[in-house]
Amino acid sequence: MVGLDSFTLFAANAVVLALMAVAFHFARRSNPDQAYWHSWCAGNLLLAAALVFFMIPARLPETLSMIVPNGLLLAGFGLRWRAAREFSGRASPARSTWAPTVLFLVLCAIPPVAGSYATIYSIVNILLATLAGAAAWEFWRDRADQLPSRYGLVAAYALLSLSFAARVVQGLFVGDGFDAYLPYDAMLTLHLMIALLHTPASGAFALSIAYERTTAKLRHAAAHDSLTELLNRGAFEREVAARMRRDGNAGQAVLLLDIDRFKRVNDRYGHAAGDAVLRACARVVEEVAGRDALVARIGGEEFAVHLHGATAHEAEQAAERVRIAVQAEPVTTGEHTLTITVSVGWFWHYDAGLGLETMLRRADVALYRAKQTGRNRVERLAA
Repeated sequence: MVGLDSFTLFAANAVVLALMAVAFHFARRSNPDQAYWHSWCAGNLLLAAALVFFMIPARLPETLSMIVPNGLLLAGFGLRWRAAREFSGRASPARSTWAPTVLFLVLCAIPPVAGSYATIYSIVNILLATLAGAAAWEFWRDRADQLPSRYGLVAAYALLSLSFAARVVQGLFVGDGFDAYLPYDAMLTLHLMIALLHTPASGAFALSIAYERTTAKLRHAAAHDSLTELLNRGAFEREVAARMRRDGNAGQAVLLLDIDRFKRVNDRYGHAAGDAVLRACARVVEEVAGRDALVARIGGEEFAVHLHGATAHEAEQAAERVRIAVQAEPVTTGEHTLTITVSVGWFWHYDAGLGLETMLRRADVALYRAKQTGRNRVERLAA
């Protein structure tokens, strides 16, 4: 009965692996630039083939009947580990992907190893536990992106790694009593049940995390300027409005910055130089404006900074700090090194009823004054 149950579980796992491979194949067709779908698909197909070898009556010599399916298992999990690294944008050289499989084959060429069921059993499960655990680690280490499905993948691979580890213990302590390489016992049934849980769960979470990341990228793109990666005007307005709703009874300051003579940079050095200037300015402003500052590119060469909870003195210091830092940052483009300056207009108030648009208009008046009185200076419009 245990053997029949194990056979059924082998078959169920193989079918689910094949179906998930088909799903990964279609995901790859829709996203040909995402190489990890190919690795996931190929890994699942190799795993399904390994299970089929375990199911069919042995027609190979006994040594090969151990080597072939286990080699396929290791290759399949090597590709899954590779997919996890590719998903994270990390290098996944072929030698690392296939190293566990090659190591297993080399060890199997040693007669004392090949002649011991317990040794083969333990080696295979050590390598499989390591690969599954490594895949779990790859997903865990990037948890800062807060994609919910990442935790499902970590749990799925960690559970399977623990199941392989339990089989290592079995091989080390009771393996001498094996009368065949693969004992059809309760441990195998439990392992196959865990695998049957792991396979659809890891597949579903793999598809889900890819969708979540694509959605997150689209949201980011909708809220950020593509050249400088700063907030765009719409996102800036939403973020400031949310701040004011949370705590409107605090000092609020808006700084408007405009790059001086930016059109001259474009005309004389080209648009590539202009883009370099914009990126450099954005980086400097974001670095020096303050830890809690919201920084946005709201126009061609115009930037906005919102300071929440700041005093008028702190706002003035921030404006001057930004102006000095931009001037001190040379921009190298091609054969030219440019010194850029900004004019800054700012407005501060403590009135919870004053909206962002009004603040921006008043800061713009101050910015105009800075431009008219010589540029590369800071001006304030009094509340």
